[in-house]
Parts: sequence; structure tokens; C-alpha cells
Amino acid sequence: MLPGPTSVDPAILRAMSRQIEPHSHPAFIAKYKSVLEKLRRLVGTSGQVFVFAGSGTFSQEVGVANFVEPGDKVLCLVNGFFSARFVEMVKRCGGQPKVLEVPFGEGFTAEAVKEALREGGFKAVTAVHVETSSGVANPIDEIGEVVKEAGALFIVDTVASLGGMEVKQDKWGINVNCACTQKCLGAPPGVSIVSLDREALEILERRETPVATFYGDLKGWLPVVEDPYSNYRSTHPVSLVYALEEALNQIFAEGLRNRYRRHRVIAEAFRRAMKAIGLRILAKPGFEADTVTAVLYPEGLGIDDVEFRREVERRKVLIAYGYGPLRGRSFRVGHMGSVTANDVLATIGAIEAALKKFGYKFKYGAGVTAAQKVLEKLK
Repeated sequence: MLPGPTSVDPAILRAMSRQIEPHSHPAFIAKYKSVLEKLRRLVGTSGQVFVFAGSGTFSQEVGVANFVEPGDKVLCLVNGFFSARFVEMVKRCGGQPKVLEVPFGEGFTAEAVKEALREGGFKAVTAVHVETSSGVANPIDEIGEVVKEAGALFIVDTVASLGGMEVKQDKWGINVNCACTQKCLGAPPGVSIVSLDREALEILERRETPVATFYGDLKGWLPVVEDPYSNYRSTHPVSLVYALEEALNQIFAEGLRNRYRRHRVIAEAFRRAMKAIGLRILAKPGFEADTVTAVLYPEGLGIDDVEFRREVERRKVLIAYGYGPLRGRSFRVGHMGSVTANDVLATIGAIEAALKKFGYKFKYGAGVTAAQKVLEKLK
């Protein structure tokens, strides 16, 4: 129950273990093109999708490096560990980041972003959809409207949302979308995903200065994604592309509406359980993500974070440590990918058992009971 990498379905692992075909072989190219088309449908763009060997961090870096040039002014929306990375990336590209920051556990409103954009002169705005470090989901659809009004490019990290929460790149005004495989998509780590809408593609085509990264130069990759039979830039992560295709097949077989509903209900069940046993959710009401939740430890007990998570692990459940200013005072649970109602109930039970061992006073079983009531919605 980590917020990535998540558990991988056996069928996806089997797909990854098939005999490797050369990246120039027609059989592989057919799968590669299938992956690009399915990702285009999933992210909601009529633009272009690129896949590389890499992580979510590389996706962010590619998104910035291809659109931020020396001297460009960029508004960076920072509300956690991963959104803050954009600031350093902008600096390394010679850009001038201006940081708009809210406290850890809070999200951005479109009004706040609009006010910051009044300063003018911004080439781009960076943001994360779901801040994995805090479990906060930003209203990217609303923010996208004000970014478009300001005439800026919108670069968004959907690493912890794509495949688990609705993402509509073109409709929401996301020009550059950065994602990866090992979270909500339920595939193994190792593939970076970057998608561009038509406006971003036009800007990319007009760029004259060289991009600082050769491997991540999207202009250099355009001929490959448009005609992979005839063009080459670098060897594809062949086995991971096989796995990603199977993961995408499973996502569309479940149906996007059903998948998003499953994530939403399981997230609600987990939060309801934590509140039922007296624990506090870090994300402010209205900003809770459907894919990951950060929970504060009860005060006054002096719970050791490492020992607590080990106690949970003894019950065959893995949870993650807290990030940022609340590291050691919080834990995080990922309810993403192929997670089921039984998975979340087992997790809640393990957390309750660990809390009881550490001397926390609460009605034992109250969390599981509260979650079960919510999970009835999935039947």
C-alpha cells in the first residue's frame, strides 16, 4: 500500500517477461504505437505522447527543459516535496522561478493563482495534480483556465493521478503533462511519459535554441513517435513497453469511469476509517486525493515512525513514511493502481493493531467498521 511503486498484476509481469524483440521489429513497433494511442486516450489529448526509459522525475525534467529557456519567467506552484522540484529544474534551465507557496497539506485555488499571475510576463506555470508527499489534489481544471487567460504554458505533473483520477489534458488546458508508470497505472517503474497538446507541439517546433538534454529532446523524438518504422533516436525500454501495454489494456477493460469510482470510494473508506479511530488527515477538506493519503500520528504517544511501520509490515502490509516538515510525525498510504476493498480493509486492520500495541486508546475495530460501510458503494 505504498504510493508507488505499486503492486503489479501477474498478467503484467508475464507480459514483461516475454522474449525481447528488437525495437525496430514490426511486432514491437505495433505494441509501441498501441501504447502511444492508449496513453493519448487516457490523458485526453489530441496532441502527441512520448515514452522514455526513466521515472516521474525525468518526465518533470523533460517537460521543463523543452519549454523553459534562459531568462524565461516561470510561476512555480509549491505545496510539497515534488512540486518544489520544479523550482530547481527551472533554475537549471536558466529560467527565473517565482514561487507561490501554500502550507504543507493545503492546495491552490484558481483565485490565488490568478492573483499571482497579475504580475505578468510569465512564460509558464508549473504544478502537480496530486502532491504525493501530502496527499493533496490541486484543482488543475480550474487553475488551467486562469493560466490560459494569462497566456502562459501550463506544465503539470500527473505522476500520482494518471490512471487513478480523471485527467483531461486538452479540456483542462494542460499544455505539457508529465507522468510515469509505477503508480496509478499499476505497471513496473522505469518508463517516463510526457504528453503535449497541440499548442505545446507548435511551440516546440518553433524552438531554435538547443535543449540541454539530448535524450529528452522532444523535438528530436517527434519523427520517432510519428513514424517509428522509419526513424530511430535511442533504444526503447522494450520489456517495460510490453508491461505498459498490458497495464493499459487492463485499465480500459475495467473502464475509466469504474476505475476512477473504485479509487474514489476506497480513498473515502480509508479516510473515514482514520477519522473513526481519531487520527487526522493531513490534506485539508476539499483537497484530498483519491490515490494517496497522509495521516498524522496521534500526539503525546511518542510513536517511533520506523517502529510503527515495521509493526504494520509484520502484518504483511507496507505503508510509507511522511515527507517534508511532518517526516516522523506522519505516515502515508497509497490506494492506487489495482488496490481492492480487501486490500484497504487489511491495511486499516494492520494500522489499528499497530496503534493498539503502541498504547493508543481507541475503539478497536472502529476503523474497519467505518470503512466497510463506505465500501458497500462498490457492490
